[in-house]
Amino acid sequence: MYNLVKKRTYFYIFSSILIILSILSVFIWKLNFGIDFLGGSMIELSNKNIASQINKIDSESAAVGITVDSASTSGSDKIILRTRNLSTDEHSKLISALQKDNTGLTETSYQTIGPVISRDITNKAIWAVVVASLAIILFVAYAFRKVPKPASSWRFGLTAVAALIHDLIVTTGFVSVVGHFYSFMQVDSLFITALLTVMGFSVHDTIVVFDRLRENMVRHPNADIETLANDSILQTISRSINTSLTTIMVLLALFLIGGSSISHFVLILIAGITFGTYSSIFIATMLLISWQNASAKAKVK
Repeated sequence: MYNLVKKRTYFYIFSSILIILSILSVFIWKLNFGIDFLGGSMIELSNKNIASQINKIDSESAAVGITVDSASTSGSDKIILRTRNLSTDEHSKLISALQKDNTGLTETSYQTIGPVISRDITNKAIWAVVVASLAIILFVAYAFRKVPKPASSWRFGLTAVAALIHDLIVTTGFVSVVGHFYSFMQVDSLFITALLTVMGFSVHDTIVVFDRLRENMVRHPNADIETLANDSILQTISRSINTSLTTIMVLLALFLIGGSSISHFVLILIAGITFGTYSSIFIATMLLISWQNASAKAKVK
């Protein structure tokens, strides 16, 4: 039987490299924040086959002194422009210029988000992740409160969240890399939604492994915990991978045919679920075993 737990140092090294590269990417290339965080104006325009005229719309906007930060399509007949905050006169001037050169063009939606609202969204996003992490720690610690000693239910909860933090950092790094090369990848409210979804999916996979480990600890109280952990991973690995693959297949279909308005959201989910599956199998349980061994050695001393 292959012993994955004995190889945990390699997984730690690989994950450390991913985390370092992700942090460097965020610091060097930054994140491509959308108007939800920076503030700005979003204009939705509708016209027949307007999706094929994005470059023309961009040039016409620049001609009247307004730079389009990003443009995305929603089907073939709609495009969404994101710009800095526009005054009433600038907005009217832009729409008039675009309608002059694009017969039949209509504005179907217009909204402006100010910096105060953006700051509020940022704070709420941070709090959402913090509250979710604390809730997961408490829930997992309570759910595993009857785990056989010397294991601790709090270790289960904290290592599960440590794996989640790993997923969030690496997924954010992925968004930074893709956003550097492709403007459609923006950090907006959908980005936060995707991260919270990834957290839920990842902790689900982690709990599956943890629950099997608890069962094995009850059945074999005198067995070595590393052996039990390795058995638990091998017994659940196919389920975790198969569940993730079927989910990713659906997401790939959405990415290919779902339109550009949700493409970045779907791509973040694909990356996050992939990293989450990896961390649930190769990081969460490994951290739990390393912590358990370190605690046992400290008591001996």
